[in-house]
Amino acid sequence: MACVLIQQDPSASCGYICEVLEKLGHRSVVVESATEVLTALQKHEVDLVFIDSDDCATAAVSLATIKTGGADTVPVVVASRTAGSDDIIEAMRLGAVDHLNKPLAGAELENVLHRALNRPKSSRSSGETTPGLSPVMRELNKLIGIAAACDATVLIQGETGSGKDTAARNIHKHSRHNGSPLTVIDCTAVPEDYQTFRSLGPGARGTVILDEIGDLNSQMQAMLMRALKEDGDEKPRIIATTQHDLINRVKEKSFREDLFYRLNVLPIKLPPLRERGSDVLVLAETFLEQAGAGKNLRLSSAAAKVLLDYEWPGNVRELENLAYHLSAIVRSPVVEASDLPGRMLPAETNSAAQSQPINGDGTLDYYQAMNALEKSLLERALKEAHGNRAEAARILGINRQLLYAKLKTHALMSD
Repeated sequence: MACVLIQQDPSASCGYICEVLEKLGHRSVVVESATEVLTALQKHEVDLVFIDSDDCATAAVSLATIKTGGADTVPVVVASRTAGSDDIIEAMRLGAVDHLNKPLAGAELENVLHRALNRPKSSRSSGETTPGLSPVMRELNKLIGIAAACDATVLIQGETGSGKDTAARNIHKHSRHNGSPLTVIDCTAVPEDYQTFRSLGPGARGTVILDEIGDLNSQMQAMLMRALKEDGDEKPRIIATTQHDLINRVKEKSFREDLFYRLNVLPIKLPPLRERGSDVLVLAETFLEQAGAGKNLRLSSAAAKVLLDYEWPGNVRELENLAYHLSAIVRSPVVEASDLPGRMLPAETNSAAQSQPINGDGTLDYYQAMNALEKSLLERALKEAHGNRAEAARILGINRQLLYAKLKTHALMSD
């Protein structure tokens, strides 16, 4: 039986968490502040600290207080409401072993508690953002936070336009090097000169991003390897990015094996946009706001469905460029499916009118369109959750009771 110390906002109730802990055979101790956590840690043999707060900033302050107050060997899990990418990254950088979004789902809570409580004792020590909070992006943000908390060399792999540069800059932004220079070396256009890598030498500070490392020819790979091997008391943090599968490049003898293993200390794989579910809409709204200069463009239900169904060969960069295109050409406050490029529309729909519910008199049916979008989102969430309704509710950010009601409305409730 483990002892879990719960820090929760004074106005909140920890009944649900305590209920889950009791079900798992563990006991809980509840306090209301980080100071009380430190005091309780001296009185009890605590196996895990669980920070449960509606406010992300408050949770981060509590985590920092606990980790700097002598409790750095106790694993900490953070749960907060409406956490963004920065919040998740910062929690992981400060030493949290995991981060949960509220409202908490029972299965996810149980899994996180099990992983945190069963971590090896030896590992219980701590050392512009990409929007999107799908499960895959939450895991990515956690990895970025872990990378920011250490100085290990990072290798970021992903398709063109998937956000490798943004991820690399996020690591630097949240790391201890964020006050030092950030140098980007474009490996697709470097001169064949050893001086290219002088920023990697002894005495250099900050972070160096080796952008598209897989495009270096064999001569430049040798020069880079030589620079990385140079001894020195202080050397910069190295983050390499590539769109190529370097393992295959190594097998094909087109990329040095020793250089690959020198770079592949902490690998991060970026998912393509087509695998990021509802993040497409989150990103679309963010980019429309950035590009609109106060126009406050929003997506119609039909346009949103087109974006969700599109394959996005150009990934995040294609979506960002689309937002600026729409901001320039759309004069109404709502982006309709007809405003989107023809290549994005399904093959069977050659016009925007066919992609939207139409009444007999030729007018658009708003409620029918919204019902169609709602059903599509429910089906997509269930697919991503492999039929797990609790997980589907968490993906959509709604409680299970509302999910069940919506499933019943759309005849998606199976026995």
